[in-house]
Amino acid sequence: MTNYRLTPLKNTEENRQRIIEKTRGNMQKPPIKKPSKTWVPVVITTIALFMAVFLAVPYVQQAFFDEQNFTIEKVVIPNVQYTSLVDSTYLDETNEFIYNTENGFFAFDVETQGETLLVDTSEIARVFDYAVSKDWLVWAQPVNNERKIHVLNRETHEVNIMETPYFYGIQLQGDTVVYTGFQDNKPYTFTLNLNDGTSQILREIEGEGSSSWLAFEGNQVVFSEVFKMEDGKNTVVTVHDLEMKKKLESYVFPYDIAENILLKGDKIYSYLWNENDDEPAAIGFIDRTTGDFNVIEKSVGIHDYATDGEHFAVAVEKGESNTVQLFALQEGELKLLSKLPSIRERLVLPRFTEQGTLVVNGEGMDKAMYLIRFNKESK
Repeated sequence: MTNYRLTPLKNTEENRQRIIEKTRGNMQKPPIKKPSKTWVPVVITTIALFMAVFLAVPYVQQAFFDEQNFTIEKVVIPNVQYTSLVDSTYLDETNEFIYNTENGFFAFDVETQGETLLVDTSEIARVFDYAVSKDWLVWAQPVNNERKIHVLNRETHEVNIMETPYFYGIQLQGDTVVYTGFQDNKPYTFTLNLNDGTSQILREIEGEGSSSWLAFEGNQVVFSEVFKMEDGKNTVVTVHDLEMKKKLESYVFPYDIAENILLKGDKIYSYLWNENDDEPAAIGFIDRTTGDFNVIEKSVGIHDYATDGEHFAVAVEKGESNTVQLFALQEGELKLLSKLPSIRERLVLPRFTEQGTLVVNGEGMDKAMYLIRFNKESK
């Protein structure tokens, strides 16, 4: 399990590299006819037909779901290392994958199959801390032995180097970069306005660190921090208004580790587990309207998840390994929708785009990626 915590948080290059590198890792015998009872074959045939229909229902439902509710597009980017593909970002607006290799940042157009070099970073090899959108590419690289935030305007192709107290954790929402930095030897979450270059403190970091990236939806952002409480360690999540720089509400996940926190409307989801505990991992959420915490799945067989708030892509055990399958939340539980039988390779690292496209990486020979698009009209 990937752990992004920094405990304690210190402004050292060793800590920075450790965090960045970690963030960026399932016949009956024929009946014997008795002449004296001519009705028996009829009854058995009827029962057999009934059983056949009963057993076939899940497969009919499965086929219907597969055909009607989503499409699968396979994308193969040739001559790119798997480590770059698993860290790639898909952009719906431009139908492209953005990824970083030892030679720089590249854009791969899914429709034309063309690759374009965006920025040459060959002098510093791989870049692990970056974020991208259709308008911006933001990353950190050394300048005179000090790491600085670099910004590429994808329309003008201009690159600017920003003077900020950057330490690690670049994320991008609209025209705003959110990152962790130090001021007066204290850790803070900062915002960077890409239009005017101004940087502001959003909040002070007070806990023992976090196990998740920030979660964004519109102008709202969710932070998580681990705190020691009377009943042990818990993860406190706080919702802020990114534009107003204002705290809105706070909640508690009663777990040491809350990974992959996602904000979807009135719910905050997370993959949860405890250190030094044999208790199975769980997928749960906090209902923002009531403040209640709910567990929707708890099993040693779940390893990762993603959700758009309606569909769940969960890595579940399959044989001696695990692979991603599709589920839906029904009556408080995850119900299987599809095992994705048309994809005959292990699937890993599920993630949804803001527009609702599910992206997964395959581990077959060609290291394909799959774009799964749900039919919104079928809701």
